[in-house]
Amino acid sequence: MAQCQHEFHLIKSPYTLIVWRCQTCHSGPHWSIYECKHCKLKVCRDCKDKD
Repeated sequence: MAQCQHEFHLIKSPYTLIVWRCQTCHSGPHWSIYECKHCKLKVCRDCKDKD
C-alpha cells in the first residue's frame, strides 16, 4: 500500500455538537480540524505542521 501524499484542507464545525479529535496525537475536542482530501485523515494544526 502506497503512502498517501497528504493534501490538507481546514474543515470547521457549524454546530456545537460536532467536534473532532486529532487522529495522530488524540488531542481535542477541536471545533475545526485539517482533513486530507485523499485519505480523510483528520489532524490538528500542530500535527499538520510537523510534516
